[in-house]
Amino acid sequence: MSSNILKVMKGVAGALACLPMLAMAQAAETERSGPDYQLLLAGGALSVCSSMAANNCDEGGWIDNEVMRVDRYINLSDKYTKPLLDDDYWPFNRRETRDDVREALEIIRERMNEDILPERVFVDEFTRRATQYLYENLSDSEWNLILDHLEMPVPAGMQEQVNVAESLNKEAVGVFEEFVAQAAKVRGTVAGGDDKPRIAVITASARDPYDAVDFYVNLFAELGAEAQWLPIDAAVYEAQRSGKCDAINEIREEQFGAWDRSRVHAEKYQQQVDFCKRAGAGIEMIENVDAVFINGGDQNLTRKALLNPLSQPSPLLTEIYSRVSSGNFVVGGTSAGTAVMTAKSMITNGTSAEALKAGARAAEPPVPGCNNNDSCPRDMNQDTLTYHPLGGIGLFPYAILDTHFSERGRQARLLRLAAETFTPMAIGVDETTALQVNVLRNEFRVIGERGVFFAVGAQQADNAVASTFHYLTSGASGRISDQDINAVRFATDGKIIQAEPTTRFLDDRGMIDSMRLLCRDRKQFNLLQGEYRLTVLADDNTRSQVSGGECQVMNGRVGIALETPEKF
Repeated sequence: MSSNILKVMKGVAGALACLPMLAMAQAAETERSGPDYQLLLAGGALSVCSSMAANNCDEGGWIDNEVMRVDRYINLSDKYTKPLLDDDYWPFNRRETRDDVREALEIIRERMNEDILPERVFVDEFTRRATQYLYENLSDSEWNLILDHLEMPVPAGMQEQVNVAESLNKEAVGVFEEFVAQAAKVRGTVAGGDDKPRIAVITASARDPYDAVDFYVNLFAELGAEAQWLPIDAAVYEAQRSGKCDAINEIREEQFGAWDRSRVHAEKYQQQVDFCKRAGAGIEMIENVDAVFINGGDQNLTRKALLNPLSQPSPLLTEIYSRVSSGNFVVGGTSAGTAVMTAKSMITNGTSAEALKAGARAAEPPVPGCNNNDSCPRDMNQDTLTYHPLGGIGLFPYAILDTHFSERGRQARLLRLAAETFTPMAIGVDETTALQVNVLRNEFRVIGERGVFFAVGAQQADNAVASTFHYLTSGASGRISDQDINAVRFATDGKIIQAEPTTRFLDDRGMIDSMRLLCRDRKQFNLLQGEYRLTVLADDNTRSQVSGGECQVMNGRVGIALETPEKF
């Protein structure tokens, strides 16, 4: 075993031995009212059948192209392409790339012999052999610039419709159903009853905050709630603070890299302008709903929508704090909407491999794809692990939060950030899974398809990280503090995951898949991926139990290191 891993893992064991057990006061056993859990933290990939995502549907015959929004449409006529190719959008060192874009658009237009294409068809054509080289050399901001300028306006009255009954992913639907059920407990009724639970949807995590509005509003309506859009985002909050509510579109373009959204979503844009000009409109909405749900995308955008540049909460966020602290309000999120909930350091970017190589940076995240156009900040690249040291919006006080966790092999980046910031506990939530938390009673439960990873007492060396860990699957529950979890009850009847196992642990489920060995009386296993090594140990304090096809573990130890080949 690597000496680096052993050194750090021994340090973890010693540190944990010194940690005092926190005596968490038991809540008074009075009659409960309101929701069982005030927070729902989903790990992402909550795929539900809709008219814009027919691939998530068992059957698509219900989709009516005449009355439903089924795609985004791209226009290749000169009216749309000429503004896109203007010098103002392309710095001097990218003018040659701009000329290649012009040629690629002409090739696609000639090949298709049409000006108007569904976006998915346009993307397929742009990534074909003739222009694939160009696509692979565009930064994300350049690709977004192209799509934004070429996108046609959404026809008035055309909405994305949701069909829960036809959804292939029943576990994802179940997570949303549980959120609505908790909101219904706030209202003291049941979902679908005469007095429906009221849910406000925040789409501030998305670069284009308008695109997912209809999906979430119609999804929650399908599940028996009365849903509405709360039209706050980073551009709106900046416009409110600067008194420039009529310039939201310009602020969004200049500061957040989303172009022409007022043209594409004219009705929703005007709704935001009106919201911006009505002081207290957001607070009024929060006062009249039972729950708020935050979408996925970029947690940094949501943070900027609810906190000012000094990291002070907006009046809207202050009202959300007040409602949650009353115990009779629910806040849910998925992916970025989960990551932003933390009161600890907030992850904003990075891969496990780069985290082991270069550590973590308390800095604004680099623009995705910045390697391609040389726009990365000094000494950073598109995979650099970055974080906000003052945390997210602060609703979850216990730990750092990460999402899409096991599926993207994010254990090393989570451990690195926890060790670098001296944070006692860090949590990663798998896809199609959620961690429910009662922040007043310090209780939690895991729901959904997969599991939740808890890293405790993370330590680091130059190129290695290690910690004690727990991994619990859907149905597990327990108590939580900002140091550890306890009183854990393992799940007993989990669903068997129908996925091919892998040993890749830097970008896939290798650690979790291999952990099944611990439920077969193995005390240690090692995985290699390139120059990286992962070691998992079990000892006399380790407990494990199978649920479905997964192995749940309490008090295991994990170490991950970057090594040179000769050390293997």
